[in-house]
Amino acid sequence: IPSAGYAIVFVSIAVQLLALAMYRRADEISDEERAKQQSLSKWTDHIKKTFKGDEQLMVLSECYRQNNYQPWYSLKGMLPLMLQIPFFIAAYHFLSDCQALEGASFYFLKDMGQPDAMISVFGISINVMPILMTVINIVSGIIYTRGLKLKDKLQLFITAGVFLVLLYNSPSGLVFYWTLNNIFSLLKNIFMKLVKHP
Repeated sequence: IPSAGYAIVFVSIAVQLLALAMYRRADEISDEERAKQQSLSKWTDHIKKTFKGDEQLMVLSECYRQNNYQPWYSLKGMLPLMLQIPFFIAAYHFLSDCQALEGASFYFLKDMGQPDAMISVFGISINVMPILMTVINIVSGIIYTRGLKLKDKLQLFITAGVFLVLLYNSPSGLVFYWTLNNIFSLLKNIFMKLVKHP
């Protein structure tokens, strides 16, 4: 693909399609874990109100044992997020120093090898792409965590903030790639919600 911008679009679509089955399974595991936590919550909440200290720990451990549950299973809820990390690391290492992006323009991006600096206010350049990426990430998170507990929502919003900080001064080609991933993730979340709750 001669255009660096279209190459990024193609790679983003290809990675999302190839990883779709893996993401779907991760979402299923995450949903199963949340359902298990929900079913145990009336017991665990009661135990936490009734008992304190070591006694609480012992009763909780017994409750988990009887229900074939381990507290570390709660990490399964983070599986969809953890699956993105290897893709992010690979994209970050490749696109951060990609010579093909240096001086390459793509529509509104003048140089994909540099931060976009689309807006200038009082001589200060503002990178719009990382902000757009974060907004899309937050909207996707709102849809994905609808009906979930506050801790699940906070986890996604904090992650969106971390990505904003990490990528704010990154080359716009890298941020463009990750923004595309967020758009595809948003579309996937909307589609999955429609399938589950038509």
